Amino acid sequence: MGLEKHFTRLATSQTTSYLDCRYRYAHSGTAVKVCSGCFTATSAEEALALWKAAEMTKTGIRPTAITCNTLISGLCRTGEVGIHPTAFTCDTLIHGLCRIGEVGRALQLKNNMVKWNCRPDVVSYSAIIDTLCKGGLVDQALVLFSEMHLDSNVVPDVVVYTCLINGLCNSGRLNEGKRVFDEMVSRGISADVTTYTTLIHGHCLQGQWEEARRYFDGMMDCGTLPDIVTFSILIDAHCKDGMTEDAWGLFELMDKINIKPNEITYNSMMDGLCLAGRLKDAVNLFDSMVDKGLQPNVISCNVLMDGYCKNRKLDEAEQLFKKMKRNGLKPTTVTYNILLRGLYRDGRMKTAQRFLNEMQSFGLSPTEVTYTTMLDGLCKNGKMEAAIELFESMEGAGISANNYRYSILIHGLCQASQLENARKLFNEIQNKGFVPDVVTYNTMINGLCRHKMVLEAEKLIIQMEEKGCSPNARTYDTIIQALLIAKETDKALHFLRKMRENEFVPNDSVTSFLMHTLSTDELKKL
Repeated sequence: MGLEKHFTRLATSQTTSYLDCRYRYAHSGTAVKVCSGCFTATSAEEALALWKAAEMTKTGIRPTAITCNTLISGLCRTGEVGIHPTAFTCDTLIHGLCRIGEVGRALQLKNNMVKWNCRPDVVSYSAIIDTLCKGGLVDQALVLFSEMHLDSNVVPDVVVYTCLINGLCNSGRLNEGKRVFDEMVSRGISADVTTYTTLIHGHCLQGQWEEARRYFDGMMDCGTLPDIVTFSILIDAHCKDGMTEDAWGLFELMDKINIKPNEITYNSMMDGLCLAGRLKDAVNLFDSMVDKGLQPNVISCNVLMDGYCKNRKLDEAEQLFKKMKRNGLKPTTVTYNILLRGLYRDGRMKTAQRFLNEMQSFGLSPTEVTYTTMLDGLCKNGKMEAAIELFESMEGAGISANNYRYSILIHGLCQASQLENARKLFNEIQNKGFVPDVVTYNTMINGLCRHKMVLEAEKLIIQMEEKGCSPNARTYDTIIQALLIAKETDKALHFLRKMRENEFVPNDSVTSFLMHTLSTDELKKL
């Protein structure tokens, strides 16, 4: 039966006209009111038929979520005419509700199942627990997990355990995640690759590489092969922590056990190589992607471009930029920020401006990172007037000042011998309600020491301590070296003692100054 016949039949059985049915359906874009009217007349079969007609019609009319909810609600209300939802129906709806984030309604439906003589199974519990965890409601997930254990008809499986472990690990509750893992194993439920990968990721998030590797080795010993996700997580974590050789070993292991790296794995490994100063290896890896049947994406290009820029190979970075555009890849704001940072660092101000103009002409607006990069670039190239102008214009562009940007400008003013302007700007921070952090204080202290205003620098250290900002190793290194240069040995030793009290160690430069400045007897007393 087509839609036309449904409208005609509904119009004759209700106090409404055929044209009104057509009008309401066509203008709402759904069959909500029509379905609702059917259920008002307890015509569930009519509503279902209308649903099928709407689903199958080739007129382009498609039911929406509201239509679905109306139909489902009606079916659940029509128990008096013999239609009762089954466990399968409820489980399907619970999954659907969880997928759209309606976990509250999913829980309500689960709790109502007993009225329809059906019970939720472990799959439904898994869906709700997973959704609760992903929404940050881990404690509620734990309560539901405990409730599930009390139901003798539900047999927990590896999926529901993994959902909970994932939620605990992602919320920083790693020890609880491990406890749930141990409970699962004690119940004779074998962990799968997803369970192990979840725990490995949790340990990597906490910087516990040895424990992460222990679980990795454990899964291999159990005969559970890691997948591409497992390797990508471990490689990325090792690279970010500077453990490039370990990451490379994992990368090579993938080939041995016939797991093909994807773009994410390649990007992480290239980034690690660049961070370790192994640019040539990163370039070779980039080139090998094509040989393996993978096309480098924008992130791949950004990683290598950043490597080129950090190694002052700006021409190669620009060539890669042109190549990515020829290959149909659209540069992002991140791409332009990388290039701008490299160009400013190399003093190529005009080229940087050209890329900035190009970025905006493509409809890409400068971000906070862009503005900060520009501010830093202008300061490092001695363009203080332009830097101050940019700094003052940032608020109008919706970019609020912060300690980091103040520190950049203060450092630039000190480098340009505009110490008085730097001090005014430093005082402005506090007048505007900001609280200078240790980086901002160190920047100002360093500027004062460079201009032989050591007494002022000492006063600033006292002020920062009074304001609750503790000096760090760099603070002490700066003031000790300045005092030694000024022949204020006693004061230098006073700050050295304070430095040691706070368990900081002088850097090599300060140690060298101490060795050349102090007598043998004074050195023995240290």
